[in-house]
Amino acid sequence: MYEYTQEKSRIFAGIVISALASHQPASDMNELTQERSRLLANIVKSALAGHQIASDINELTQERSHIHASIVISALASHQIASYMNELTQE
Repeated sequence: MYEYTQEKSRIFAGIVISALASHQPASDMNELTQERSRLLANIVKSALAGHQIASDINELTQERSHIHASIVISALASHQIASYMNELTQE
């Protein structure tokens, strides 16, 4: 009976050790998967930040072009007014 109990205990211990041994690789894989997800999230955030900077620069460039165009139009209008004034003066 004593041997039977010992054998039963050894079998149970083997089952527990086997279950623990299986749990550790699964735990390690879960940790690696989480780390990979964090890395991918950081890559995506970085790419989005780069895109936002490029978008902001593009917007500023367009605004500068509009300002420049307004200055040129204003100068042309002033020149046209001066030209009309000159014509009126000569008449």
